[in-house]
Amino acid sequence: MSLKSEWRRMRSDIRSAYKSEDTEEFFDRIFTKPLGYLWARLFMRLGWTPNMVTLLSMAIGFAGGWLFYPESFTLNLIGVLLVIWANILDSTDGQLARLTGNKSTLGRILDALSTSVWYVAIDCALCLRLMSKPIPFSGGRPWGGLIWLVVVICEFAGHQRQCMLADYYRNIHLFFLKNKNGSELDRSRDIARARAKLPWKGARFQKLYLYFYGLYTRLQELSTPSFQRLFKAIEENGGEVDEAVRQDYLAQSRKYIQLTNILTFNTRAYTLFLLVLLGAPLLFFPIELFVFGGLMLYMRAKYEAIAENILYAHRLPGSETPPVKRKKYPVVFFVIGVIGIIAMLAKTDMSQVDWSGTILSKMPIWLPSLIALWAVVYTLHTLAYRAIMGWDMKSMPFWRLLKMTISGFSLNQVTPMGLVGGEPYRIMEMKPYIGLEKATATTLTFSVMHVFSHVMLWLTGAFVYLLLGCPGGVLATLADIVALGLCALALFAFFRSGKRGLVMPLMRFLCRVPWAGKFFAATLEKKRESFEAIDRDMTAFHGRRRDFAATLLLEYVGRLMEVGELFIIFRVMQVDVSFAGCAVALSCASLIGNLVFFIPMQVGSREAGMALALGWMGLAPSVSITASLLTRMREIFYLAVGVGALLLTGGSPEDAEAAASSEDEPAPTDGEAASAAEKPDSPASGESEEVS
Repeated sequence: MSLKSEWRRMRSDIRSAYKSEDTEEFFDRIFTKPLGYLWARLFMRLGWTPNMVTLLSMAIGFAGGWLFYPESFTLNLIGVLLVIWANILDSTDGQLARLTGNKSTLGRILDALSTSVWYVAIDCALCLRLMSKPIPFSGGRPWGGLIWLVVVICEFAGHQRQCMLADYYRNIHLFFLKNKNGSELDRSRDIARARAKLPWKGARFQKLYLYFYGLYTRLQELSTPSFQRLFKAIEENGGEVDEAVRQDYLAQSRKYIQLTNILTFNTRAYTLFLLVLLGAPLLFFPIELFVFGGLMLYMRAKYEAIAENILYAHRLPGSETPPVKRKKYPVVFFVIGVIGIIAMLAKTDMSQVDWSGTILSKMPIWLPSLIALWAVVYTLHTLAYRAIMGWDMKSMPFWRLLKMTISGFSLNQVTPMGLVGGEPYRIMEMKPYIGLEKATATTLTFSVMHVFSHVMLWLTGAFVYLLLGCPGGVLATLADIVALGLCALALFAFFRSGKRGLVMPLMRFLCRVPWAGKFFAATLEKKRESFEAIDRDMTAFHGRRRDFAATLLLEYVGRLMEVGELFIIFRVMQVDVSFAGCAVALSCASLIGNLVFFIPMQVGSREAGMALALGWMGLAPSVSITASLLTRMREIFYLAVGVGALLLTGGSPEDAEAAASSEDEPAPTDGEAASAAEKPDSPASGESEEVS
């Protein structure tokens, strides 16, 4: 075969590996793909499989990433070249799979993991390299463990989110270009159904892959509401895209498709390589967060506008319904809380905390311990739910009730004020088993019991503070006495609510408050049926004295176990704080966090409350901030577990069909029950009274 014909064959094979001419990056066309093809031909002759090439790519990229740690131009250059080689091999495995026809689910799993493995090594190497470097404009204070927080934020809020959206919009373009056959535009509900059909025996890897792939896809869908409306309109038309719609979308999308490529690998990686070789790797993180983040916001706005334009211009189904506007204030308050934490960290000498010697080295011990401790806490919450529901109610499996509890709390944490999302979701989960009316009553009763377990914790903390000798001074003591009195008054009203109710008397009292009375009067008029339903449920539950006492005890023990978490953290940090001191610190953090209830996850407020309480005991601010950050690590773990279960199974087709087909359910008796039956995809439609 002549050299010319071999060249033509090579070009034809490389072009056949393109997903499309529109979406292929220029640098990949002239560099990565040709070299990847040559390696693919070599490995094909050697008899290698695509999975073997992927593993080699992961190993080379991982090794190259760690070479970013030493401050040596030569070693850094070798690391850069190794990562570039790994990226070429990442193209090789796909081309080898197409040349040999050797494709597998394991191959897709490994291919999805490869780039993440490189970046884990790169991020860890850069963190270790920068820990001893001074923070800019801080007077020479070293980064210490703070750089790990910065990198984690940049990785998840920046890199991962940007690549996720860029990948999704490229697949959308391919969907309109080649329809379903040439695109990887999957639906999370279809992935969940496919995963549910697979047995665990013999298909563990496939189920695990589909779990994370489904979660990834669901996050993409939640980030693109306008396109979801367009996609729903296309599905209502039979799933086929009208030719006029296709051409219109492609004409508008081609203006921005190359912008999505900037947010993937090449531009990002080569910017990092240049900064590492110049000895300024720290500059990459603000560039990633703000420059690439700005490009992502611009890209998302343009693509969402395209979807809305297509929907209205072609009068597709759903165009007459205006899009649901998401409230912006939760994001604003969340950002304010994050800025507050950053300000606290910037003003605090974190070098007093031994991150590398104690905290990070002992992470394999304390983090699993905290996770296990909170598994017990969530089990107690689940048992409290079972007590409210009635111990004889065996229709709902305990494991499903546990999953519902974790996911419900996770949903409440990521929504503002802790007033939306979690309760409607729980009602939806329980409805197929115990009916809508009982599910609503159970959830509302649990919310009230959970609130008063917090009040009992605050009362305990205030009382223990007095026993410790009031270490915070006169003002702190006066505030403690006021809090003690208010909590005692609230508990007195709570225990009397079995006869007179709780919510309606409280609302009538608030209606008489000067200036704010009109607001509470309007709320009472709007929610009267819901408030009366809560009082009826609580009155009935008070009559079941054993279940009432068991629920309150389970919830209060759960609060004390949260104190135990703080006690364990201080032992790890080698800081001498008694269990009583931990109770004061946690109660103060919880009280202040719930006073500013409009901040999602109580970001910033909880840290401030703990710093205030521990400051009374003479502890440095760095201790309280570190303890709070460690609890956040455990919290993020369960948040990921709960939201992941919620996104993939909380609104599962099986549950929806069971709820829809049940004919013997009692009808809702008030407005709260009707609104609570909504799906968690639009959590702003329901409300509860829970303190998060």
